[in-house]
Parts: sequence; C-alpha cells; structure tokens
Amino acid sequence: MHQEQINEITTYGGLIHAHLKFGNYSAAKNLYADLRFMIEDMSHGEMVALVNQIGVTHPSAGWLAKGWCENNGIKNSVVEFETAGCIASPGETFGYRRSKKTWGNLVSISNDIHAAARVSAGGVESLRMKFWLKDNNPIRLKQTTRNELKIILGSQLVNSAMQSKKDTFIEEVGKHEAARIERITGMPIGNIWRAIKNGNQSLVDRLGRIPSNNREQMRRRGMFVADNPQLDLFAA
Repeated sequence: MHQEQINEITTYGGLIHAHLKFGNYSAAKNLYADLRFMIEDMSHGEMVALVNQIGVTHPSAGWLAKGWCENNGIKNSVVEFETAGCIASPGETFGYRRSKKTWGNLVSISNDIHAAARVSAGGVESLRMKFWLKDNNPIRLKQTTRNELKIILGSQLVNSAMQSKKDTFIEEVGKHEAARIERITGMPIGNIWRAIKNGNQSLVDRLGRIPSNNREQMRRRGMFVADNPQLDLFAA
C-alpha cells in the first residue's frame, strides 16, 4: 500500500471521530462508507500491519479495524494483542484498548464463532466485552510473582516490599531471614524486592515447582499463579 493511501485512510478515520464528537452523524456515516470501500480488498495481514503503523490507540485504527470486520462479515470479534486479547465488537475492543498501555500491538482479528452459543445459553448480556491477559503481560507477571511469593514465603514479605524502599526492605528482613529466602528463591534479597515490584518469570518458574495446597486454592479463586492457564475471562 502506498503512503498516500495510508495517509488517506488515517485521515478518514480521524475525520469520522471528529464528526461524531461534534454530532455530525450523517457526515461521519458517509465517511465511514467511503473508508469501507477504500479497504474493501485489504487482506487480514495488511489490515493488521496498517493498524500497527497508524498506532493501535489512534482513533483511525479502531475505525479501520471495524470497517475491515464489517467488510468480512465479522460482528463479534476475537481481537488478539501482543500481551492480551478481547472478545467483543471491534469498536468496543479498540475503545477499551486505548487505556491499556501494556497490551502491545495488534496480532490478529477473527470471528467469534461461539457468540451464538453464548447468547443461547445466557442471553445478550453474555456478549458483554471480556478480556484475558497472556503469560507475557507485565501486569499478569507482577501479580503471578507476588502470589507465588505469598504462597511459598508468606504475605508479609510481599507487603513489606510493596510499602518500602529497597534498603528499608532488606533491613527489615534481616540477615538470617534473607539467607533463608535466598536459598529458596536462588536470588539475592535485593533482587527479590525488584521482582515483587516488576515481576520475574524465572522466579515464578522456580517457585511454581514447589508443591502447595495454597496455590490450588488461589487457582480456583481465579488468581494468577504459576502454570495457570487462564480459562476465565474478565468482564471489562
């Protein structure tokens, strides 16, 4: 696709957003129809690449994705980003994505083939947007790291790190307890403080090999723990 075409599509998306903002619905509708015509022959790969080039949080990206979905008969979509995914209409998904800084670029959009079955089982409410976080999502990794440390070493350690600066945390833990923690985790106590703040996959993997009934209890409650395939979706 030529840069002129990319610029035109981006401009159309921005104009649609602006017209809707000021209540010019007829103009927005006409522009959207033109946008759909412009991308009529666009492949899935081209659409994904263009959305990411425009920027997934740009209003034009959402209109581009919505138009592509309508051109391809997709009403309820499964939208996958680098570290998360959504099941909803394309418009809802991209609107919600604007506030999620850790989700990354668009990976794919596909038809939600289970939408009809969910409506049959639970009514229209079952189509309310839901999302999931992948293993590589920074927020999920932080929560999993903290939960695993709570399981193996107790909540007090995690709470102390969350509330204290590094030097204060190390001083409060003490040399004897720090040595015990380092034997269990294989990490210096200072690195444990950093892992609690930011998450650490290697620590999660190590702690996850230690059996614990508490882990299973957390898993049943829908909390993030090691080797926990996320089966439940979160309502937005």
